[in-house]
Amino acid sequence: MFRVIAVFRRLICIGVCFLSSACASTQLNYNTADLASSLNSLTKKQVFFNLAQALEDPDFVPSQVTISIGTAQTINSVSPSISIPLSPAIATTTRFTSAGNPSAQYGAQIGSGSPTLGVQVTDAWNQSWTMVPANSSNQLRRLRTLYQYVTGTMSRRNPGTDLSQEEAEKQFLCDYPLQALSVSPNNENVIFRLEGCQDNNPKSPRSRVIHADPTFTQGPNCIVCIDDLNARSLRPYVNPNLKYHFIRTAAKKTDDMIRVGGHGTTAFYVCGAAQGNCALVAHQEAFDGRKAFSDFILFVYEAMSVPSSSGSGRSTGGSFVYSVR
Repeated sequence: MFRVIAVFRRLICIGVCFLSSACASTQLNYNTADLASSLNSLTKKQVFFNLAQALEDPDFVPSQVTISIGTAQTINSVSPSISIPLSPAIATTTRFTSAGNPSAQYGAQIGSGSPTLGVQVTDAWNQSWTMVPANSSNQLRRLRTLYQYVTGTMSRRNPGTDLSQEEAEKQFLCDYPLQALSVSPNNENVIFRLEGCQDNNPKSPRSRVIHADPTFTQGPNCIVCIDDLNARSLRPYVNPNLKYHFIRTAAKKTDDMIRVGGHGTTAFYVCGAAQGNCALVAHQEAFDGRKAFSDFILFVYEAMSVPSSSGSGRSTGGSFVYSVR
């Protein structure tokens, strides 16, 4: 009896030691770091998938999500249990004879339950991402225009000839639907006009009036930028860090281009250094393709953003949760 109690006390001490030795917090830190390190991988997988789709079908509809919140949860517990009977843990056997049959023997056995001991150890963890999908037509158009721009798959009159830098920028300004605030009852957008925009009929270019939230035309992350919002004539331009047709496949890469990733059987290459011998379009200056690729991923996040419901700033919209247990 006393031996069982001693063992039980020892198990409790082990459980207390297990919990007090920061096992739970250590596991939580590991899970949190593991979850955070997967963000870059998740983003690039989406980007490479859409790049491959842009090359296969330039008029595709992108599939993109923004990772907004990550949750890591760890539960460690020790649950010991013990059962001690009230009577002694013994068994008694009695034998006797009957007066009517002296040669026969009868027996009776009385027993009592023995003590029991149990320990249940729980180590449970849960990791989840809250993701915001691109689900509005303008978000998807912005993303499609971005992927077409960097892969050089924008529509053109002659499919066999690449657009020059100036032609690609002009078409991008017309095709990229800038984030805009509601035009009624109050209109806080900036407004400018673009000439020579082509719809689905390249023989009939026309002018287009653009309404844009000024928040998205400023700063290093602007995709279509405007330097002076107070100027009488606004002059939008494509961010110089967003490079036209800088992503190439194995069939069109040069010796100075390096691989940045791939999807399926399609590998993607960019210029390894600004001084390298890399494929450039007409009137395009040399640039570092690795920096261009890093900036492009940030521009994808910018294209996913929408004006905040409060009327200022940015928002990512709705969400759904992806969980791993």
